[in-house]
Amino acid sequence: MNDLLTKEQERVNLYAVVLDASSPYYIKEIEKYLCVLKLIDDTVNPNEAKAKIPPYISLTCFSRNKAELPVIERMGNVIRIHRGDTRKFNKTFQLNCDVGIKGAWILFDPSEGASPVKFTGRSYTFVEDDKRRLKEMRKFGEKFFRDNDATEFASLGANVDETDLVAMVMNRESSKKNYDKLIVFDGEEFIKLEIEKPRFAHIVPQDIIRIRGIIQKKNEFLVNDYTNVMRIDKDQAAAKELKKKVDKAKKDKKFSEKLDLYIPITEKSKTVSEILIKKTKPISLKELFGLEATKTKGQKYSVSVNVVEIGPKDPKAWIISVDSKSRKQYDLSDDIENYYRLQLFTKDANNPDDHNVYTLYLCTIDGRGKEFFPDPDDSSTPTELKKIYKTITRPWFVLDLALEPVVSEGKSVFFIVDTKLTL
Repeated sequence: MNDLLTKEQERVNLYAVVLDASSPYYIKEIEKYLCVLKLIDDTVNPNEAKAKIPPYISLTCFSRNKAELPVIERMGNVIRIHRGDTRKFNKTFQLNCDVGIKGAWILFDPSEGASPVKFTGRSYTFVEDDKRRLKEMRKFGEKFFRDNDATEFASLGANVDETDLVAMVMNRESSKKNYDKLIVFDGEEFIKLEIEKPRFAHIVPQDIIRIRGIIQKKNEFLVNDYTNVMRIDKDQAAAKELKKKVDKAKKDKKFSEKLDLYIPITEKSKTVSEILIKKTKPISLKELFGLEATKTKGQKYSVSVNVVEIGPKDPKAWIISVDSKSRKQYDLSDDIENYYRLQLFTKDANNPDDHNVYTLYLCTIDGRGKEFFPDPDDSSTPTELKKIYKTITRPWFVLDLALEPVVSEGKSVFFIVDTKLTL
């Protein structure tokens, strides 16, 4: 690309690696969509600063059709520009590709495959020289991003009111509205974003990402039309640097509890409950639910489970007001003692080959299982229950439970007893 920095040229063809990119957005004054990319190669990149050349070349793609513009989903994508133009801008040169006139582009995966991720038009040419140049670009890109935290350079030229982030995706939830809620962590704070569907559908929890061009207003972060989110491969220097920050944050009490909710524990599962009695019979869920009801009487069992879901799903509905003598249920506002009544839908944590879901019960009206949850009469309990729900329904958390069978209509139903959460 260094050859493009000498004069204005037309019908330029080149291969380059994408350092940064905006999303396509509409410019009313020209009645076109555009996106801006920052391109590098082995002749123009931030490591060539001593040679007094720009750290990147700016590429602007234009089209009247938004779908004809490239959407960069991974930092390090390789792009081929066909019939572009260079124009002098701010003492250097920038590259333009107007798809509506004569320009064209092809986008390739950063590491593999001769087939493009996306391209303009209905067809494209790809000859032996293209294979060679694509291989060279990938080799350069892989080394550059592995050896350099590219996000330090990517922000060059950003508007003063924009914020760029490198973060790990903690959670993505679909809301009832036309938005997905995204929670990310940049090593210092948790940030919530609302993403209009179906934007950035490629982003999922545990991805390390670069977010380009959001606006921060007080404690709120706003996603714009030109905002882009790119995945950063885990072997790239930027991803490794963020991973160090996240690992450090795990040791900080300020972050550790919340990070445990979102980051899977790969070494081993974490047990978050304690059985308070010694005399129980360890058993698998499959074996337990296969016992005859007459053989379970008077015996307490211990199991290890993963909680798939809790019913009712709303933690507030776990608490009920019941007259312990008449068993009549009242509104929570009435001056009646509160109890817990709910179901845990569970899988056997010690038997990954058993895919059955088993229903366990918690009902504290008769005092059974009262140690499991916090005091239902405490005003802070509903908020605490929300955190508990999020924690124990994560697949990497395990509950050790003591169970007591109750025979109903000739079948055993198992209630949680003598167990306390240790969150």
